[in-house]
Amino acid sequence: MQMKNGGLALAWVAAVAWQMPAVADTSTFDLALKTHLLAIEKRDWAGFDATLTDSDTLSFVLASGKFSKTKADFRKATQAWLTDPDWSWSYQVLSKSSNANTGVAVLDVQYSDKNAAGLEYRLHYLLSLVFSKEQGGWRLVHDQNTLVSHPSADRH
Repeated sequence: MQMKNGGLALAWVAAVAWQMPAVADTSTFDLALKTHLLAIEKRDWAGFDATLTDSDTLSFVLASGKFSKTKADFRKATQAWLTDPDWSWSYQVLSKSSNANTGVAVLDVQYSDKNAAGLEYRLHYLLSLVFSKEQGGWRLVHDQNTLVSHPSADRH
């Protein structure tokens, strides 16, 4: 079957659009959260970065307990992570709430990655994301990762 020029153009536009970064729609808390998570799934740095606060302060707590409070530190850590092709994750939104100025989401995350030696490891953690309404939209202001205890670790 031969494709006409219009069909070829449509296929080209669809292919190009699929590769383009997501446009960050942060006009509501729900859209900002969806945009943020989609940017992570697509490993889209520009889309991800567009969901971050305009402030220099962005608090970040890793599952290890390491804490940083600057947007520059957060950007450095997450940009390296987003470019790493080895990890994968799945998540379920456990709760989501917002008021006029603040939105909070808690996700149950199953995460898989490889360490420096190439050995796979898995983490189960809760991801808490806090967005604040800023001029121009809702932006991430806090990211916290909390490891979930394994049942065997809870036994005395």
